[in-house]
Amino acid sequence: MPRTSGVYLTAMIEDPALVIDLVNFIHTTRRTGLMAVTVGSIRRSIFFHQGSVIAGSSNQSADRFGEIVCRMGLVSRDALDAALAEVGPERKIGNVLLARGLISTRDLWKILRAQIEEILFAILLVETGEVTLSHFDPGQVPSRTALNTQHVLLEGLRRKDEMEHLRGQIPASDRRVVKTRLERDVTLETNERRVYDLVDGVRTVGELIDVSLLGELEGVRVLHHLLKVGLVAEGGRAAASTPSDGAERSFEDIINTFNGAVLCIHDALVASGEAGLAGLGVDSFFDEIDPELAELFDSVVPAHDGRLPTDRIFANLKLTELKDKRMLLRRGLSDYVQFLLFLARENLDFERVEALAREVSGMLRGWEL
Repeated sequence: MPRTSGVYLTAMIEDPALVIDLVNFIHTTRRTGLMAVTVGSIRRSIFFHQGSVIAGSSNQSADRFGEIVCRMGLVSRDALDAALAEVGPERKIGNVLLARGLISTRDLWKILRAQIEEILFAILLVETGEVTLSHFDPGQVPSRTALNTQHVLLEGLRRKDEMEHLRGQIPASDRRVVKTRLERDVTLETNERRVYDLVDGVRTVGELIDVSLLGELEGVRVLHHLLKVGLVAEGGRAAASTPSDGAERSFEDIINTFNGAVLCIHDALVASGEAGLAGLGVDSFFDEIDPELAELFDSVVPAHDGRLPTDRIFANLKLTELKDKRMLLRRGLSDYVQFLLFLARENLDFERVEALAREVSGMLRGWEL
């Protein structure tokens, strides 16, 4: 990631039109800057040079170069897996595919453009989260290609409308999906077969879209089609979890995993010459939070390194009347970790924070919301 010379705008995304308005503003004013949008542990960035989109980055598997190649149908998954074995610090996947003759230089250019577009389209779909605008040196972007920002923005708006339409016709994200017993002579395309094979009666709509690695819009499109032709159906809300003697260890594991991420942030600050989390106003997170999280964090006092007491949180979970206690726990701890990363951004340089965010994301993969 390029080194920045400072964040000049930070905002919470509460209005779905905010990101769209910011992209349009950057384009019309021909600004150069880095826009980063964070939702939980998900972070996507777009680089602008004089109003044009020139590069993108993401910590999501669905946005990786290799996944884009497969979705475009240019390389089979087996061929991609074989090529990935040759990837290293000095050799990127694009160069490996070129050397193997699996793609052409023109294909590489098309893939890079498609990757940037997919990242921007995903950013335009964000309805809640955090957005920052930073300075950066365009010369430090390793690979770039200028896109027509106005064209991409219009396509993004079209996709947003399509997403809203399709979302209204499929079950909510927390609903399970099951295969039907209907025997239908339906020929499934590659992406449809991929999602259909992932339906196990346990995964929810949101989980299916995530693990399919098709991207949110394409995942929704495919799932909508499978529901429409009757190959899958809604299976009800995912089973709620409540603390019991048998579940106690599982809840403790969740808390310990997030505390490990907290300690990672603390240690990064100390290694950079800071005092750690103790002096960064960690307690302010607990001052004004929504009623559900207030119940979860009642009488919770973080340690000097920011870690939270397992026993106190578990006791609060037993007292809450909410059915989905596991979701409450994951949401509360996710918010807490994201708040700590926000504090770290004020004290560490951009590259260190980006590396730290990736490390934390890896630690929490599968545990966060």
